[in-house]
Amino acid sequence: MRTRWYKLLITWCVLVFFIFLTTRVLLDKGLNQPISIREERLERSENAHLQQEVPTGAPLYAAGSYMSGRQPENTSFCNWHYNLPQEFFFLQSKISGTPEAGIKGPYRILPQIIQESTTAKEIPKITLCTHSTADQVYSIVELAKRWEGPLSFSIFAPGLDAGLAIALLNRACYCEPTMSKVSVHLIFPAGRPPALGDFSRFKGDCAASDLQWREAATERKQRGMTYPINVARNIARVQAQTDRVLVSDIELLPSAKMASGFQQMLQERSTRNNVVFVLPVFEIEANEEPPSNKNQLLTAHRVGSAVYFHRYVCSHCQRFPGLTRWLLRPNSGKVKPFIITRREIPNHRWEPVFIGTKNDPLYTEDMTWEGRQDKMAQMFEMCLMNYRLIILDGAFLVHRPGIKRKTISNNNEMPLIRAQERRNSRIYQNVIRRLVKQYHSDRKCRQ
Repeated sequence: MRTRWYKLLITWCVLVFFIFLTTRVLLDKGLNQPISIREERLERSENAHLQQEVPTGAPLYAAGSYMSGRQPENTSFCNWHYNLPQEFFFLQSKISGTPEAGIKGPYRILPQIIQESTTAKEIPKITLCTHSTADQVYSIVELAKRWEGPLSFSIFAPGLDAGLAIALLNRACYCEPTMSKVSVHLIFPAGRPPALGDFSRFKGDCAASDLQWREAATERKQRGMTYPINVARNIARVQAQTDRVLVSDIELLPSAKMASGFQQMLQERSTRNNVVFVLPVFEIEANEEPPSNKNQLLTAHRVGSAVYFHRYVCSHCQRFPGLTRWLLRPNSGKVKPFIITRREIPNHRWEPVFIGTKNDPLYTEDMTWEGRQDKMAQMFEMCLMNYRLIILDGAFLVHRPGIKRKTISNNNEMPLIRAQERRNSRIYQNVIRRLVKQYHSDRKCRQ
């Protein structure tokens, strides 16, 4: 009996020694790497609040790159005001407050530094209202080239940021003929009026690579200013000269002939109050051309180079009702209604982009871009007002450049982002309480 137990003990010791040697060999060969990857993924999931959306893919895209090598024309296509672009002179009486806060708010507006000057009589009467910071201004050439109707463009340009914005606009005005459809408005803090600076000395080609990518040099960045995105949206909309408006971001490109197709659809149907027309939003890899029609979009979606907007960073934000059916529905070549829905449970966190009117609720101006969920208060009010949302087929928007995915944020920016997220949340809750008193509560319009 002792002999048998002794043999078992020897065998067990040999087995343990063999396992120990095998483990050491595997460790020495680096085969423990999958463990560290799993640990990294766990750490990222536990710190999801530190994640921020960034575009991925090859950095092959720059606004206006289609004009690379082309030299500016001899004549500007823009109708400048206030002695611009060579000088900048304006009377204090030309400055106004914002649509929601008025002159009591922290921001001021200088409207129509460029005024729409197109002579075309047959352009659709729908204004694309967009906005940007000074360093992103040149994206307007991509929109102007693709949108058939007028454009109303508001720019956050404190102090010398206005000089960068005007230099980029001036380059666009001498390079892209469709800039004649664009009107431009400046937004700035009350204590930082716009100034030109010396950006006019730059003399590059129509791609404007000498003026782009200057975010780090802007006053907004150096002074840690937040971007009042909803002030910009409201100003662009209020300054539009048409009743029908599409309020959209500067990097969202419309599908081809969207404005004329939408206008034709309206002529064939009666419209009611408290109705908006939702545009599905997608995003495309940075090294791919943005699709201009639904057939091209469906092809890109099938091969995985296009997905619905914010799929990987906020899956509920732009996943519109009927997405799967919309993708399965063949292209008819026309803009037409797809389904009618409302901003109700389970779509209460949805932030659609839509064609509406200048009478729709304003965006809450206190909310900043850095604090996120800046359109939620407007959508809650529209729900309480019993708005109907008609999702369109045959028309869509495409975000460029690149599909956004989560990554660890710059640690220097995190205190600002966290503070603004808390601030936006407090403002949202205050607005909700006010709206519930104004319209009375509706259980379907969950916060």
